[in-house]
Amino acid sequence: MKIDLAFTPHELEKKELAGKSVVVIDALRATTTMTIALENGAQAFIPVGTVEEARKLVAQNPDYLLAGERKAMPLEGFHLGNSPRDYRPDKIMGKTIVMTTTNGTRALVCARGGAEVFIGSFLNLGALCERLIEAGRDVLIACSGEKDLFCLEDTVCGGALVERLEKTGPSIIKTDAAHAARILYEHCERDVHAMLCSCEWGVYLEGLGLGKDVRICAQVDSSRIVPVYREGEIFLDR
Repeated sequence: MKIDLAFTPHELEKKELAGKSVVVIDALRATTTMTIALENGAQAFIPVGTVEEARKLVAQNPDYLLAGERKAMPLEGFHLGNSPRDYRPDKIMGKTIVMTTTNGTRALVCARGGAEVFIGSFLNLGALCERLIEAGRDVLIACSGEKDLFCLEDTVCGGALVERLEKTGPSIIKTDAAHAARILYEHCERDVHAMLCSCEWGVYLEGLGLGKDVRICAQVDSSRIVPVYREGEIFLDR
């Protein structure tokens, strides 16, 4: 198995995705929120790149919920933002949710060429590693970044996945990008929450009073589910 990593969606667009298992990570907060929402009974997510696309799709499907953010803030007229605390069972049980976020949904759209696409976060690292080993394909970790620039939290989360995959056997080969991500994770692994609080986006969220969201995003291995992205929807492949 070969493990590669793209630090941004722009870099992901230059990668060969065919035949690979692609893992999309937006640790603060989109992929964390999706994982929690699906665990709490949401039917599916439909990620789209723009606010206009999201509004149009929900106008055509009134039963869908409209969710998203820009600059971490909920959008006017949307049912939900991007806080994992918003996605309670009483709000989202059985619902399909159309979501647009600043970074995560763009990365998902860019990842569609993979043989299979999974949703990753600190919450489901263990379950995700098992699923990737079971699939047996080369792995490409897609970090959402911040406006097409490097961000620490997604790279560290990707590095955590690299570290776990490497422990499964000597046949693992990694690119320099994957190796660099693992080195970053080794520096941060003792206190993931502290890393999330100190990274640029974490500091921004804390400043908005969203520190509870950051703490949720730091809950390593708190979930056993692995959402998949297939034919335009994110769901649990039961």
